Amino acid sequence: MAVTIGLVAQLIEKIAPKSWAEEWDNVGLLVGSGSKPIERILISLDGTLAVVEEAKDFGAQLIVAHHPIIFRPLKNLRSDNTGAQVPLGLLQHEIGYYAAHTNLDQSVFSSSRVLGEILGLEKMELLEGEERGYGVIGYLPHREKLEILWKRFLDKLTKSEVYAQDYELSGVRLAGSLEQDVRKVAIVNGSGGRFVSNALFKGADLLITGDVDHHSALDALEGGMAVGDLGHFLSEAPMLKKLYHYLSAEKSLQGIEIKVSSINRSPWLG
Repeated sequence: MAVTIGLVAQLIEKIAPKSWAEEWDNVGLLVGSGSKPIERILISLDGTLAVVEEAKDFGAQLIVAHHPIIFRPLKNLRSDNTGAQVPLGLLQHEIGYYAAHTNLDQSVFSSSRVLGEILGLEKMELLEGEERGYGVIGYLPHREKLEILWKRFLDKLTKSEVYAQDYELSGVRLAGSLEQDVRKVAIVNGSGGRFVSNALFKGADLLITGDVDHHSALDALEGGMAVGDLGHFLSEAPMLKKLYHYLSAEKSLQGIEIKVSSINRSPWLG
């Protein structure tokens, strides 16, 4: 029996149901038909023109991505409309596009959990939510100076297998006193600036996340909490490897070629 896009969708929704997504989100099959047979899948964080081209060269019939490609209503599908470029490219090459976004963020596959495990957090629990939710918070085995902890964490990231490619740690920032003692750590993959107040309320000494703005960083420092900003891409890329292993292990997908995009990387140079 041929493997279809619909089967892949079912497997993903088994661990990240669409009903978990936020109301404003746009998840699920956004381009293509669930009945289309597939032989190859490309996994990516973003849906860019370069990723579409990579999928075409790979011979993929489906892109499984974290970020949706259609948030704002498209008023036309003209070739001179920037927002229409990716959907048009997908349609032209007959490639489906499936997005698992805020529903995946709240699943056991979230990068927050993966990064927490790399850091060795103990008594790890959800930062926001009970049975499911965003981010994690937990304790280091012992107190460490911020400078030592941050260097150790980045070193572990570069040597770990959570990234499918040899990503450069570009755009990484740290705010706080290097001599500060850290024991309790909160981690939120993606844009985590809005979680500063929650992390402070729960007594975190350090929040590791992405896309922290100036004012959120100041709020954190005023509350005595340091902030490690990995950037959006690096904070979420571990989910790609988790999805790869999950789909590759599924017996129903035996014979299907799956790979993680080598084109899609952090846009920041330094």
